[in-house]
Amino acid sequence: MSDFAGMEELLQDFLTEANELLSDVDNKLVELEKHPDDAGLLNDVFRGFHTIKGGAGFLNVEELVKLCHLTENLFDRLRNRQLSLSADLMDVILSATMSVREMFSYLDRGALPPRADQALLDTLQNALDGKLPTSSGASPSAAGSQTHDAAVPTSGASGTGSEPDWQRLYDALLGREVAPTVGTAPTEPPIVRDVQARSPGRRSSDQPDTAEGVRAGRRESDKVVVAHETTIRIDTNRLDQVLNLSGEIGLAKNRLNCLRTDIIAGKTDGETLRALDEAVSHLDLLVGDLQNAVMKTRMQPIGRLFQKYPRVARDMARQLGKNVELILEGEDTELDKTMIEELGDPLIHLVRNAVDHGLESPDERRAAGKTEVSRVRLSAQQVGDHIVLEISDDGRGMKPDALRQKAVDKGLIDADTAANMDDKHALHLVFLPGFSTKEQVSNFSGRGVGMDVVKTNIQKLNGRIDIKSVVGQGTTFSISLPLTLAILPVLVVRAGDQSFAVPLSLVREIINIDPEEVQEVSGRATLLVREEVLEIRSLARLIGWEQQRRPAYGVLMQTAVSSFILAVDGFVGRDDVVIKPLDDIKPKGIAGATLSGDGSVVLVLDMEQLLSEPVHESRRELFELAA
Repeated sequence: MSDFAGMEELLQDFLTEANELLSDVDNKLVELEKHPDDAGLLNDVFRGFHTIKGGAGFLNVEELVKLCHLTENLFDRLRNRQLSLSADLMDVILSATMSVREMFSYLDRGALPPRADQALLDTLQNALDGKLPTSSGASPSAAGSQTHDAAVPTSGASGTGSEPDWQRLYDALLGREVAPTVGTAPTEPPIVRDVQARSPGRRSSDQPDTAEGVRAGRRESDKVVVAHETTIRIDTNRLDQVLNLSGEIGLAKNRLNCLRTDIIAGKTDGETLRALDEAVSHLDLLVGDLQNAVMKTRMQPIGRLFQKYPRVARDMARQLGKNVELILEGEDTELDKTMIEELGDPLIHLVRNAVDHGLESPDERRAAGKTEVSRVRLSAQQVGDHIVLEISDDGRGMKPDALRQKAVDKGLIDADTAANMDDKHALHLVFLPGFSTKEQVSNFSGRGVGMDVVKTNIQKLNGRIDIKSVVGQGTTFSISLPLTLAILPVLVVRAGDQSFAVPLSLVREIINIDPEEVQEVSGRATLLVREEVLEIRSLARLIGWEQQRRPAYGVLMQTAVSSFILAVDGFVGRDDVVIKPLDDIKPKGIAGATLSGDGSVVLVLDMEQLLSEPVHESRRELFELAA
C-alpha cells in the first residue's frame, strides 16, 4: 500500500514542480560556479531549494526535509559570505542535489525514501563547519597532470567530496530508476538493477570487443525501462482553440446532415450539389485546423530537455580535467512531447562525446593557440516542417584517414572498402557498432556503443543525422527531425499493384528511367543525374519480390551518407498519413500501415532496414529479366 494513500494528486503535483525546480537549481549552480559573486544566482538557488524543502515538509517526507535543510544551510552560509564557493564544495552540493533526485524516485513510486547516505550527510556537515577535505579528483587547474585517455576513477558513493558516480547521475537526469545509495535501510526492497549489463555505455568484461559483442550489449541496454511522464502542461489558449474548432465542426456536421436529407429526398439540383461541395470543403479545412491544433497541444519547448545537460557537461569536464562551457540556443523551439522524451539518450551521448572525444585538454588548447575554455554549443531551430538540432564543439576535429584506419584495425570494414570511401562516409564510421577511437576503456567511452545508440534512436524517430568536421577547428553533429511522429508526410509509390509509402524527408525528386541511359558500374545499375553517378535500387527486389516489369520511374533518395535512385512502377502522390503499427506480423522492411482515401491499405517502408540488405541490381536484372 502506498505511504501517501489519499494524497496521490498532491504528491504528483509536488513531484512535477520539484523536478523542474531541481533541474533549474542544477543549471544555476553550474552558472554560479563560473560567477561565484553573483548574488542573484545564489538567491535563486536558495529559493528553489527552500521551495522543495517546504513541499517535502507538507508531505511529511522527513528524510528529504533533513537533506534539503543541510544543503540549504550551505547556501545560506554562502549568501552571508561565511563560506566561499570552491570546486570541491560545488561537488558536495551537486552530490546532494543528485541524492534529492534519487529520493524523488522513491516518492514517484508512492514510497517514503530512506535516510540519505551517511557519508553525504557527514560531508555536508563538515562543509558547514569549514572542514571540507580537498578532493583528489581532477579539476580544471590540474588538467596537465591527467590525460583523458586514462580510466577515470569514480567514487562508490555520492557526497564524499570526490567525483560523482557518473552512471547514477546519467540515469537520474534521464528520469530512470536509480540504484539506491541514499540510505542503509530502505523502507521497501530496492529495484534490482544490473548497471553493468543494462547501462548504455557498459558491457560485461567477458563480452568480446567486436561489432557483434557490442550489438549484444546494446540489446541488453535496450531493456532499461524509462518511466515517461503521462501528463503534460498545455497553454489554455490552445485548448480554447481546440474547443472553438470542435464547435465549428459540429455546425458543419449539422449542415451536411441537412444536405444529406435533401439529397435522399431527391433534391439533386445544381444549387444543392454546390452547397454540398462547399460544406465538404469547409469541413476539410476545419478538420485540418483541428488536427494542427491538437498536435500543438503535444508540443513542448525543447529547453525542458536541454536544461539537463549543463550539469552533465560540468561534472564530466571536472572529472576529465577540462574547462568546458556549454552554450544553449533555441530553448523555446517546440517539439512533440514523445520525441523530446526519446531524444534524451542521443543528446546525452553526443554531449558526452563532444566533451570526451572532441575537446582538447587545456594544455593542448594552449599549444594550439586556442583559449583554455572549450565551448560546446547545443542548439535547436525549426526549419520548415522539421526541427534541426546541432551539437558542435571547437575542439580537435576528426581525421577521416584516422577513422578509416581504425575501422580497418577493428575489423569493421576491409581495406578495399576503406580505400574507396570518401571523407563524408569516413566520418559516419563513428556510428558503426564497436567503433571507438579510444585505446583504453574509461567510464565515459571506449566501448563503441554510444554513437551506435545515437544513430539507431534518431532513425527510430524518422530523423537523419549528419556530421561536419574540420581538423583543428571542431565537429558539428546535425540532427533533422519531423515536428511530430503522429503524422508522417509521405510519397506513395507502387510496386506491382501494391501501394507503398516512402518518408518524404528522404525524397529529393522524381525522375524517368530511360533504359538507354542506364549504365553498369562494378556490376551495379547506375544513372548519371546532373554529373552525379547514382546507383539504382529496385523497390520490388528490396522487399523480396520478383521484378515483374521494367521500372519506368525513379525516386531520387537522399540519406545522411548516400544518394540513390529507388526504382518503382508508378506513383499515387503525396499524402500525410497516420501510421498504424503491425503488432502481429511485421514483414521485412515494413514500418507499419495506413489507409488511403479510397480505403486501400498502404504499407509504410522502413528504409533503414531495406537499405541494410546487401542487394544490388545489375542492368540486366533490372531490364532484361523483367517481363
